[in-house]
Amino acid sequence: MLKKLVKIKNIVQPKQLRHAVKKELVIFLMVGISAALVHLLIVWLLVNADALPPLQANIAGFLGAINVSYFGHSRFTFNDVKKPSIGTFAKFISIAFTSFLINQIAYYYGLKWFGPTFYLPILAVVLVAVALFTFIFSKFWVFATHESAHK
Repeated sequence: MLKKLVKIKNIVQPKQLRHAVKKELVIFLMVGISAALVHLLIVWLLVNADALPPLQANIAGFLGAINVSYFGHSRFTFNDVKKPSIGTFAKFISIAFTSFLINQIAYYYGLKWFGPTFYLPILAVVLVAVALFTFIFSKFWVFATHESAHK
């Protein structure tokens, strides 16, 4: 055990680790903003075309953004998934649907309290709030390397 700790200490210094996490967060934000923009655009288009009310349009927005999110995070943010796998995708989908459930509940109450006039700002706030949950579970479970997931 002590040899393993010494080996880990020699491989990754705290400064390197902080730099890696900061880089990961920046890329996570870029991918997340891209996915959020896709989500918001789909909701805006559906609501403005009178095709769906905001809460139902949110479902379509989520379904459109999930692809951007998965492929962006698997390829760029966490960069340890060279080839997408069914197992990683299944974990991602479970986190994505959990995040969406939280999103939909928060969005429902936001619309109820502030009214549908503010549907886009409410959705933007909800997306940002749920992003932290998504980052933590994506990093430490969905895209965790085999070694880090079992420590």
